[in-house]
Amino acid sequence: MSLCRNLRFLETRNLDLALGQRENQLVNGNISSSIFRERLSAAENLYQRNLTGHYGCVNALEFNQSGQLLASGGDDKRVLLWNIDREVVSLLGKPRSMNETHASNIFCLGFDTQNCSIFSGGNDDLVIQHDLETGKILNYFSHDGPVYGLSVDRTSGHLLSVATEHGEVLVYDLRGGKSEPLALAKFKTPFNAVEFHPLNGNFLATANAKRGAMLWDLRHHQEALCQYNYIPESPSCMSVRFNCNGSLLLTLHRRLPPILYNPGSSEPVATFYHDEYFNSCTMKSCTFAGPQDELVVSGSDNFNMFIWRLDGVDLEEKNQWMETPPVILTGHRSIVNQVRYNRQRCLLASSGVEKIIKLWSPFAQQGWEGSLTQAEALPYCTRPLHRESSEHVSQYFSARNTDEDQVMLAFFDTLVQRELESWSTVDNLSSSSSSSDTSSSEVRSEVTEDPSDEDGEQDLDPDPDPQDDQQTHDGDNEQDIDTPNVSELSWQTHPNRIFYLIAKKRRALLQLAVQGTTGQPRNVDQLLQRLLGEQKQVATQARISDWLEETHRLFGDDEQPTTSAEAAAREQRRRACDRHSRSPRRAQDSKEDETLQSSIDRRERKRKSKRQQFSVTKHRRTARQLRPTEVDNHSTASNDTDILEEHNDTNEDEPSSGDNHNHNANEKEGVQSDELEEDSSFTSSMTSMEAQLSRPPSTSSSIIFLPELEANNNSQLTSNHNFMKENVNGLIPDICNTESTASTSSST
Repeated sequence: MSLCRNLRFLETRNLDLALGQRENQLVNGNISSSIFRERLSAAENLYQRNLTGHYGCVNALEFNQSGQLLASGGDDKRVLLWNIDREVVSLLGKPRSMNETHASNIFCLGFDTQNCSIFSGGNDDLVIQHDLETGKILNYFSHDGPVYGLSVDRTSGHLLSVATEHGEVLVYDLRGGKSEPLALAKFKTPFNAVEFHPLNGNFLATANAKRGAMLWDLRHHQEALCQYNYIPESPSCMSVRFNCNGSLLLTLHRRLPPILYNPGSSEPVATFYHDEYFNSCTMKSCTFAGPQDELVVSGSDNFNMFIWRLDGVDLEEKNQWMETPPVILTGHRSIVNQVRYNRQRCLLASSGVEKIIKLWSPFAQQGWEGSLTQAEALPYCTRPLHRESSEHVSQYFSARNTDEDQVMLAFFDTLVQRELESWSTVDNLSSSSSSSDTSSSEVRSEVTEDPSDEDGEQDLDPDPDPQDDQQTHDGDNEQDIDTPNVSELSWQTHPNRIFYLIAKKRRALLQLAVQGTTGQPRNVDQLLQRLLGEQKQVATQARISDWLEETHRLFGDDEQPTTSAEAAAREQRRRACDRHSRSPRRAQDSKEDETLQSSIDRRERKRKSKRQQFSVTKHRRTARQLRPTEVDNHSTASNDTDILEEHNDTNEDEPSSGDNHNHNANEKEGVQSDELEEDSSFTSSMTSMEAQLSRPPSTSSSIIFLPELEANNNSQLTSNHNFMKENVNGLIPDICNTESTASTSSST
């Protein structure tokens, strides 16, 4: 019984047996449809795990035809062989290394059809044939320049094609040993890739740095059989790939998304676009994926992988524009260059600047991370970018270090940013080829060994906040290729500087992609406006999310308000708490108000006293200068006027209870203005009194009526004194009594 359990456990651990059992059930009719297709069609993400074994960048990947082996090569000059069934379930990578190493970087790999040998080509101008069993060298082929691509004919198994930097595509017949190869093409610009047709070895596709993608016939090799849509603004083609039956051809040009062709037609079938996809700095590849090649996969300079579905593509139509959202796979920490699909195990393999290889699967395995139906919450690499790096990178492979190389990451971070910053569409036709050659030579340059690893170390500054980048570059003189109003987008849509620079060049990238579909004219401005609208919508959703988080922080509970009434009630409770917390401040403010009010009352009492004293003094001086008749008339009028003024002042000085609030509120501002008015009125009154005193008295009665005038003045002062007492007590003055008293004293 225990033996059966152990066998069953081993069977589940072995992916090869498990998938074989599923396929047998499919053949027997136990499963209604392909499990691979169902899983991939429902995928929004994939499970992933890392394979660790290289000491530098991994530049080449290739599966054998049975899907059991994976070959990888890179800057450490080694060819590693991975057993997929063992590596899927193993936590520690244990690849097998070929005995013979290259003298420089490895760029391309290929298996023969019998799974007996593996071919590797690189920067040392050699193609080496390794024996899979022993790891020893079987043969080698020398060239005039670095080898960028190679392919083995699947139908015959004895033809090997090689693409070189020297501008040649050479075809070797392996049955003849080191016989002279067939020179299929000879250009002045490098060939970056080559691939045989999967069902007919007479045809092969090439990717040239200046002539684009072409199809060749070995029987008539003087000229290309088909020149695929030539794009002068971006002629450099870096990858070509057939599907499993050769009915479709996938090409990848510099600064362009993947383009799908029918091999027999020069016009593209479809262009797969996404506004965040960008490839320019390194040599990348593309591939088909899925059991029926229903997926298109490619890596990007923003460290992500993009998977487009062929759903909705009409293979009979031309120049279709595909904007369906792709599946974005995150996990790499630098540029993704190589992608390959394992049809037998339903696995994707990817590599690039990092030392690791990533495997991707729609099936959950022990030790794997990720999900199938849930996309990543942060669809980008979260590590800070480097802004500075040295011009020359030295690697020390003798240490056999598989840890992440920050110096190498900094070099390619800076390379991508400089490429985006310096890109201009002015004279793009001439500059694109030269920049392409420069980029290729820069990335594919020989990596030198430096015995002193410390010389390669340097201080690396992480990328500052994107808002600092906005302040720095908004003032630059941007070319017309920059996307208008890109700075108005929320910075939450630009996770790092590379995403920001891609967004600024989105208009130019869109124009290039539209030029790749020549059959149907498209309005670039309308496409760009729609993309910017989508970006603003994403930014709005991000701001709403931030508002909800802030609301949760302020409310302090787990449940968010679901209605406006509930939100208003919670807001009132929050304000009540704020008022309670500010109560000591309000008590202090009330004390200050009371002190100010008492000061205002004291000033008001002083003002009233001064006005009363001034009124009495004015009346006395006026009465001494006037004649008796004038004194009578003037005294009566002045008394009436003074009475009315004092009565009005009394009413004004005692405001009603309804005006107390306004009076107290305005009294603070009016204290200073009242004092200024009093000083001015007092000065004018004194001036008029001096004028009256300086006027000469009347000569007819000034001496004769002097005793009567003094008596009249005394009686008038008595009358005024009595009237003031009555006015203070709130009585109405009796004008008639005042007049009779004045006449009696004058007759006396």
